[in-house]
Amino acid sequence: MFYAGLGTFAVAALLMLVSLGITIRQLLRKQTEISTVVRRLTNLVFGLHTLSILILLYMLVKQDYANAYVVGVINPAMPTYLKVTALWGGQAGSLFFWSWIINLCMVVALNRRHILQDNWSYLFALLNLIFFSGISLFVENPFRQVWQLADASLSESLFSPAVGAQVYAGLIGFGLNPLLRHWGMIIHPPILYIGFGAFMLPFAEALGHLVIKGNGEDLIARLRPWLLIAWIFLTAGIALGSWWSYDVLGWGGYWAWDPVETSSLLPWLISTGLLHSMFLQQKRAIFKRINLVLILLSYLLIIFSILMTRAGLLSSVHAFGESAISRPLMIFLIVFCALSLGLIIWRWKKLDSGWEFKSYFSRDALFLYTLVLLGAIALVCLWGLLYPLASTAFGGMEITLDRGYYDRSVTPLFMLLVFLMAVCPLVGWSLGSLKKLGKKALIPTIISVAGTAAAYIRVSRSWVALLSIFIVLLGLAVLVTQTVSELRGSGQPLMRFWQMRSRYGAYLVHAGILLIVLGIVGVEGLSQNIQGTMIPGDKMPLDNYLVEFVELQERYDNPEYLSVRAQINLWRDDKIVAQLEPGQDIYENRGQYVSIPGKRSTLAGDFYTLMLGYDLTMGYVVIQATLNPLVNFMWLGGIFLCLGAAFSLSSPVVREQALRRSDEDLDETEERESDAA
Repeated sequence: MFYAGLGTFAVAALLMLVSLGITIRQLLRKQTEISTVVRRLTNLVFGLHTLSILILLYMLVKQDYANAYVVGVINPAMPTYLKVTALWGGQAGSLFFWSWIINLCMVVALNRRHILQDNWSYLFALLNLIFFSGISLFVENPFRQVWQLADASLSESLFSPAVGAQVYAGLIGFGLNPLLRHWGMIIHPPILYIGFGAFMLPFAEALGHLVIKGNGEDLIARLRPWLLIAWIFLTAGIALGSWWSYDVLGWGGYWAWDPVETSSLLPWLISTGLLHSMFLQQKRAIFKRINLVLILLSYLLIIFSILMTRAGLLSSVHAFGESAISRPLMIFLIVFCALSLGLIIWRWKKLDSGWEFKSYFSRDALFLYTLVLLGAIALVCLWGLLYPLASTAFGGMEITLDRGYYDRSVTPLFMLLVFLMAVCPLVGWSLGSLKKLGKKALIPTIISVAGTAAAYIRVSRSWVALLSIFIVLLGLAVLVTQTVSELRGSGQPLMRFWQMRSRYGAYLVHAGILLIVLGIVGVEGLSQNIQGTMIPGDKMPLDNYLVEFVELQERYDNPEYLSVRAQINLWRDDKIVAQLEPGQDIYENRGQYVSIPGKRSTLAGDFYTLMLGYDLTMGYVVIQATLNPLVNFMWLGGIFLCLGAAFSLSSPVVREQALRRSDEDLDETEERESDAA
C-alpha cells in the first residue's frame, strides 16, 4: 500500500506541474481561457489525489504499523470511526487532507463554470495547490515508513535510510490525542478546512481580475456565492471549536483567546466585513477598493492562521508542535502579500468608485463604521498574536498578552459593533429617512427598556450586563418589528418571506450575533460557582440547587483508559432533577487524563460539574459546580449565523447574478482573444 499511496500522490503532483506549464505557456501567448486539456488534467489530478487519500485511510483503519503516521495516531483499541478521523489528527495527515480540500474546491469551481474561468485565476489557485501538495510530498509526508537499522534502532523515512535497514511493523501506537476524540472536534477540522479552501477561490479570482481588468466591476456578483459558502463553513468551524472547548477542556469556558483560536478569528472578522461591504457595491456601486482588499486579506489571514497553527511559533492546546514547514509557509505568505499589495497599488486608480461621505448617520455610514470596528478588533487580535513574537525577536524573552488584554480591548469595540448592528435596520439610505427613525424605534426602545428594568430587578445590577441586555433586546425587537411591519401588508406573508429570504437571512445572522452576546452575558456576568471536597452523602449548595455526592466508580469502558466517575444527584425544591456523572478518563500509558463534565442543559442555562480530584482509598472527591445561565444561546446563535447565511445563499437572485456575470465575463474573454488573433 505504501507504493500505491505515495505513487498516486507523486503522479498527481507531477500532473499539477504539467498543468502549470501549459497554463504559463498559454499566458505567454496571451490566451486567458482555460484549455480543455488543463480542465481534464485538473480532474485527473483530483482523482489521483483522492485515491491516495483513500489508500492512507485504508492504512489507518487496517493499522499498518509499518507507516510512521499510523504509529503516531492509531491504537488497536480505537473504534473505526476514530481511525478514519485520525487522518486529520496529526500534522502530516492534516496537511495532506488540507491539500486535498484545496484540490476539491478547484475541481468544483472549474466544473461549476462561474468562477475560476480564466488562466490567471487558475494559475494563482494552482500555485496554492502545488505549494501545499509539495509540503506534504517533501516535508511532512504521511507515507513515511518505520525502518529498523542494523544496530536495532528505529528511524522514519520514505525509503531505506541505510544499508541493511528493514521496514519495521512491530510498534503499536499511542493513538489519537484524547482531547481530539470528542465528536465536535472530529467534524471541526474538515468543516474549517472547507471554509479555508473556499476562501482560496475568491482570492485567486480577485488576483486574476486585477491582472486582466482591474476595475472591480461585476466581480462581487460572481464571487458572492463562494464567499457565503466559505463564511458559513468558517463560522460553523469556529462555533464547533468553541463548543468543544466548553465541553472537553474541563474549565467550563468557551473562548480562551488561545493563539490558534484568535488566529482563526481574524479571517472571520475580515470576511464578515466583506459580506457587508459587498452588499453596498452591488446596491450602490461603491467600496470597490475596500472589497478587493478584504477578499485578498481574508485568505492571506487564513495562511497566517495556518502558520500559527502549524509552525509551533506560539504555545497552544490546539497547535501542532514545531515543524520544518514554518519557513516555507512564511515565505509563501510574504510572496502572496507582496503580490496582492503590488496589484492593488497598480489598479488603485482604476478601482475608484467615486463615493463621497455625505452623512454621519445614513446606512452607508453605518456600514463604514461596521467595517472600521471589525478592522479594529482584527488589529487588536493581530497585535496580541505578534507581540510575543516581537518580544522574543527584540528582547530575547517571550512575553504573552493574557486574556485581560483581549477582554479590555475587544469588549468595548464589540459592544459598539453590536449596537450599530441593532439600529442599522432602522436607518434608511437617505437623509429623509431620519425623520421616520423615531417612530420606527419607539416600540423596540420600550421593549428593551422594560426588559432591562426587569433584568435589573431579578437578574443583575452590573451596568455592563444591563447595558449588554439592553442592546440585545433592542436589536431583537428591531428585527422582529421590522419583519412584522414588512410582511403585514402582504397578502401572502410566508411567500413574501421566502421570496425575500436573502434579506431575512441577514436578519437571522444579526439575530445569531445577538443571541451569542446574550450567552456571553450569562457566562461572564451572571454565572455562579462553588468548589468543595466531598465524601458520600455530602451536599453542597449553589443558588437554588443542592449537589449531593453519592459514590465514586472506576471502570474500564475501553482498554485504552480508566474511567473514573463521581455519581452526583442534583436537587431542587426537595426533588432530584438530574443525575450527573462528572469524571476523568485516565490514559495511563500516556500519562494524561481528560476531564468529563457532568451537565444538566436547558435553554435557561447549564448546571456544569467537574471532578477536579479524587482519592479512591479515602473515598473523597473534589467537585466544582458552576451555574451558567443563558450559555446555550451561544450555540443557538451559531446555528442562526449559518442558517441565515444559507438562506441568503439559496436566494435565486444570488445565483442568477453570479451566473449572469460569469457568462458576460466569458463573452468578454472570447472577444479579447478573437481581437488578439
